[in-house]
Amino acid sequence: MNTTDQGIVDSNKWAFVSAELIILVSLILFIRLINKALAPFECVDLFTNILNEQDYTARFSPSSNKALENLMILFNQMLSQLYDERLKLGDRQGMLQQLMNSIPSSIIVFDFDNKISQINPAAETLFSVKSADLVATALNAIDHPLIPLLNKVELEQSILLSDNEGKRYRCHYNSFRDRGFDRNFYIIEELTAELKSSEKKTYDKLIRLMSHEVNNTIAATSSVLQSCLYYADQIDKEERHDYENAMRLVIKRTDNLNQFMQEYAQVVRLPKPSIESCNLYHLLLSTQQLFQERLTKQQIEFHLPNNLIEQSIIFADQRQIEQVLLNIIKNAIESIGNEGIIRVEFITRNQLLILRIKDTGEGIDEHSQQDLFTPFFSTKAEGQGIGLMLVSEILEAHNFSFSLTNRSNRGACFEIQFSAIL
Repeated sequence: MNTTDQGIVDSNKWAFVSAELIILVSLILFIRLINKALAPFECVDLFTNILNEQDYTARFSPSSNKALENLMILFNQMLSQLYDERLKLGDRQGMLQQLMNSIPSSIIVFDFDNKISQINPAAETLFSVKSADLVATALNAIDHPLIPLLNKVELEQSILLSDNEGKRYRCHYNSFRDRGFDRNFYIIEELTAELKSSEKKTYDKLIRLMSHEVNNTIAATSSVLQSCLYYADQIDKEERHDYENAMRLVIKRTDNLNQFMQEYAQVVRLPKPSIESCNLYHLLLSTQQLFQERLTKQQIEFHLPNNLIEQSIIFADQRQIEQVLLNIIKNAIESIGNEGIIRVEFITRNQLLILRIKDTGEGIDEHSQQDLFTPFFSTKAEGQGIGLMLVSEILEAHNFSFSLTNRSNRGACFEIQFSAIL
């Protein structure tokens, strides 16, 4: 620095110092103003992070800045409200979860894409599945005879369904609003025990009343008709033949009516099973021999297996199981009509002897499937609806599982699972 420059600096020293001080103060003020201006943005970023992390217990500290203080108060109020809402939502979800876990009805809840999002323990038991295996899958992922029936239930509909094992369910299909979108759900309640108990009480009372009135009438009528037939010799020979034929026809009709009522009464008076060891193969062979003339006449082949003859031992009431086999094979013969096959199969699996009786008949139409084991229901014009009802009563009394389903090609298959094999 030369002498001239040094002189200028010396003469204006305080001016330079003042300018530097002004610049420093301005810089400090500028920085403070920038920080003050950016403080709300920093609070907003912090608030956003809190929301993303869902840490609604956090709170903002008081600020000396009055404008910023108002923002802090607003944020704290919002966080407090979110925390309260979260507690309420958590309590509500916990209550709903407890209800789903404890309710005996089966519940299936779907997400927005109609995929399974949740099923309760009752549904896991009903369908023999695990909830974790079904999350984000379609309903058809469940392998159960009830699923095809559920697919036919319309939204906001509540109907009674029956599967091929004679079990009955009340199914309710509806939806609820969640975050602006509809989510569907099923509520399925098994009514088999209640309905069967109610039906049994009803038809027991009805049959007892009918049997009492009809038998009293038939006994007196049959006695009078027999007496009338006894006096046939006193009628002119020209008219005697017509008279005897008319009397015998009426007597036969009263006997048929008596037999008709006895078959109904048999269901009511069905005794508790008398358990004993019996050979299922021998029972089937005996049943085949009973129907042999009819099988030959209608050109129906009856195939019994040659294996597992000695292993086909079950513990059951032999007379009642004979009635079951008689009704199943009789139905198969009637379903086939003429020219067909009835095939019997034995399968052993996990201490079970599984009997399958397959036929090449007409099978079961969709509408009849729902009512197969309903009391007094029959698909035949002259049917009484006794056969399958009796079969159901006997097998349920033995705790044997059973089902009646259509075969994939033609005909039907009646399956019974007998337990406790020797």
